[in-house]
Amino acid sequence: MFQDMPRDFDIKKIKKSNTISKSNCEPHVHPFHEIFYLSNGECTSFIDHNIYKFGKGDLVIVPGGCLHKTIYTGKGLHERIVISFRNEAVDSIREQIGDEHLKNCMVPGVINVPEKRRDYVISLLDKLIFENETPDELSPAFIRAGLVELLLFIIRCREYEETVIKELDIDNRKIQEVATYIFEHYTENILLEDVAEKFHMSKSFLSKRFKTATGFGFKEYIINLRIQNASRLLLETDKSITDIAFECGFNDSNYFGDSFRRIKGVSPRKYRQNEIF
Repeated sequence: MFQDMPRDFDIKKIKKSNTISKSNCEPHVHPFHEIFYLSNGECTSFIDHNIYKFGKGDLVIVPGGCLHKTIYTGKGLHERIVISFRNEAVDSIREQIGDEHLKNCMVPGVINVPEKRRDYVISLLDKLIFENETPDELSPAFIRAGLVELLLFIIRCREYEETVIKELDIDNRKIQEVATYIFEHYTENILLEDVAEKFHMSKSFLSKRFKTATGFGFKEYIINLRIQNASRLLLETDKSITDIAFECGFNDSNYFGDSFRRIKGVSPRKYRQNEIF
């Protein structure tokens, strides 16, 4: 599913009370960057081809163009603060710290905010929410300053606080290997039975475990990766739609068109014409 937003910056607080064991968001890609802070609850996120488990006090980094899906696990209240922003919202920071620092900041992953620094992060997020929801003529400047401060905090965590970087979900290490293999070979003819044999699993076990760990069905994940790459090629190259379909692993251009519409909401041709931006 493709998602976009009408402006350069947004922030919102989302609360969700679960009465069932799991609650999923749809897999999606968006051109803007996303950072969200989990203030209560537990989640598993599948970002590109990595599986992360995280909970209260964790910051999740999702760069623009990154395929991801989140599963909210457990019962009770889930509360998160979600920041969405385009590159234009942080152009000013590039002059101060350089592209390399900013690029490293927006690497996909999860950062565990040290407990002694959580009040600081929550206060900063509350200020951004206030300026976003009750704007005046000074609010855009306050928002830019607050966003820059948050990004600088993330950069400092990544570069100087070795213990705060969350590792991949070790409980799903084998499925992590499968997901990485698919990520590296999705343009090929990948079949469930072949991958199951390669990783010494039964087809049914792999299918169920992959869905549980990632939130994606096996075939669903492959198609989403192919569409993600096709989207990039449609915008960045002059290759024909048929050539792009085959290059991304589809052996039928009509099936490619149907899959693209289902995930992106528009045809490949309209997407290339930039009508959705």
